[in-house]
This record gives sequence, C-alpha cells and structure tokens, in this order.
Amino acid sequence: MATDNPSRGTGGESADGVATALKQIAEFESEAGPTPLTTVVRVLGRTRAFALVYRTLMPKLDVGLARSTDGWAAAHVFGLPFLLLTSLGAKTGQPRTSPLIYRRDGEDFLVVGTNWGQPKHPGWAAKWLAHPDATIEVGPATLGVRAELVPAEEFDRLFARFVEIYAGYANYLDRRGTLPPRMFRLTPTG
Repeated sequence: MATDNPSRGTGGESADGVATALKQIAEFESEAGPTPLTTVVRVLGRTRAFALVYRTLMPKLDVGLARSTDGWAAAHVFGLPFLLLTSLGAKTGQPRTSPLIYRRDGEDFLVVGTNWGQPKHPGWAAKWLAHPDATIEVGPATLGVRAELVPAEEFDRLFARFVEIYAGYANYLDRRGTLPPRMFRLTPTG
C-alpha cells in the first residue's frame, strides 16, 4: 500500500529495505527522550479536558507537524515515541493516517487503541481488523507492517509498558469501563 505522502517509501520493502528502515528508526529513537514538556504532557494528559481537546483538534495537526519535521517535533519536543499509521479505511478503502504513541518489542511495534478513554474503539482499530496491512512512519523512515491483535493473555504485561511512558493510559483504561482496548503488534513486512 502506498502512503498518502509521496516523498516517502511505499512499504512492502525487501529484507534489506526493512533492515535499513529499522536501523534509521533505531538511530532516530536513540536521539529522542523526555524533555521538560514531557512532564507537562504526562500530567495534563491524565485529565478528561486534555483528552477532549486533544482528540478533537490535534490528530490532523500532529500528522502535518510530524511529516514536516520527519517526526522530530513529537520525539524531541514532547519526548514520546510517536508514529504515523496509514491504513485503508474499513468501509471506504481509502488511506487514512493516525498519529499514535508506540512501544517497541524487538523489531515489532506495539500500539494500543484506548481512544482517549472513550467507551468505543478508535476507527483505525476497526480498519486493521478488515485490512491488516499498513504503513508506519517513524522519524525519517517509512515501513510496511502487518497488524495482528495482541492476545488477551499478553495484554496486561504489554500495556504496563505504555503506562510507564504515559500514565494517562491507566486513566483511559479506567474510563473505558468493561470495554478493553485493542492492542496490535505491527510486524515489519519485507
């Protein structure tokens, strides 16, 4: 699948292309880290008001900012591991891009759909159930991935890794009531 950013790769790279992209991502990640603003975001992010404002206004701004700075702003200003996910719409088949915090698990990427604590799944989580192939952009690298739902027995252990970097996730989990969020493992494709 092609991304909706023509200056980047198309995903589905060869094994050498995947290795190169993973190396670029590792170098990018090694340069990023917490900043003074990270603490502010971690505190404010736990509130319902922040979640409401952010989910309403920021997703499109995040995509534009990430692409115009090759992910530098999110990683170096906010200090959070951030990727852009481009997947096909479940109903329309059109590419859609979502900004997400991620965690690494070896060469794989993990993302979780808390939907800011709303008691419904985010749209991208439904898209992946229908179309598991996607493209991610991390820093200057673009990588094709295949999404797989993380089994329930692995969820708690992996979810704790998200709470470590952004405590707001624990609040989102509480707000969702009995609807557990979907977590996906993104495996690079070659």
